Amino acid sequence: MSARATFSEADLAALTARAIDRLGTGDFYDALLDILGSAAPHDLAALVRYSRAAPPDLIIPRVEPTLTMMAYYNHYFAFDPFYAHWKNGGETGVYRLRAMDAGIGRSRYAREFLTAMAIHDEIAVFLPPIGDASPTLILDRAKGVFLAAEVTRIRRLFPLLAALHRRHLSIFVTAGIDPGNSPIGAERPLRFVDLHGLQVFATQAWADREPGLAEALQTVMARGPCTIRLAGQMVLRRTQLPPDFGPAPGGFCDEISADQHTSEPTQGLPAAMAAELSEREQAVVLLTLQGHPVIEIARKLGLSRGTVKNYRLAIYRKLDITTERELFGEYMAALRA
Repeated sequence: MSARATFSEADLAALTARAIDRLGTGDFYDALLDILGSAAPHDLAALVRYSRAAPPDLIIPRVEPTLTMMAYYNHYFAFDPFYAHWKNGGETGVYRLRAMDAGIGRSRYAREFLTAMAIHDEIAVFLPPIGDASPTLILDRAKGVFLAAEVTRIRRLFPLLAALHRRHLSIFVTAGIDPGNSPIGAERPLRFVDLHGLQVFATQAWADREPGLAEALQTVMARGPCTIRLAGQMVLRRTQLPPDFGPAPGGFCDEISADQHTSEPTQGLPAAMAAELSEREQAVVLLTLQGHPVIEIARKLGLSRGTVKNYRLAIYRKLDITTERELFGEYMAALRA
């Protein structure tokens, strides 16, 4: 989906009517992206599912992943400012990539992923979450940045986009549409229950897991939003649904996902890697991974360039590596451990 859009109130009305007509169908989010795209010229529009507990999923465009895209799923996602925003408890709303991180152009993520994907600036519209994940509308621009006036237009569209999204979810769940066309991305163990504890929707992946969840479900039924650890380094998370969610207003979403606690970063690094390094060494590693040169790391940490170089030598010795590329590899290996 690549379009150079111009903003028109008449076009917006027609696009909104089309989105309403597509509520509850598999191509609803295509229609929602058309509304978003009407507000600003762009080179690519996409729908990405950002989760607080799992790597992102690309849902639209529906394409076979390229090697560069697979590299994103395997490791570059960890450096995506939008992923970090949502994983770290960020809010719904409209965010521009270069405004979130003014120095991103110097980062490894930009040099090795954004450049390969011909992305210079992005706008992300984080819609109200389903469980712990937000279906996020994305506009990419290959050259130049999104202007303040364009961001303002998109922010004015946000209430409309969010309201249509919530209504679609209500219809989607009520109709029990095939999860293959759903905004949750690849099918996950997920269900919705109402305030009385009655299940109104569940994926097949949830049904497959439910027989072994009796004790955990008894616990969550007695609580509000919570997280319960399960066997096999998995967790059951319960989050509250909005009061206008038709099939289960004010009810709950239960979702099973990998337990991130065992690999949660310490000072930003995975626990296994952080355990090998001092607090100052960890800070040097994080800034190095973000693409900052020695002189910039020294400025940020209030150190001399020589001291930073000595820290890096100590880090390499402790991790049994010799290059920055190997350091990046160690970090990604620790994330997957």
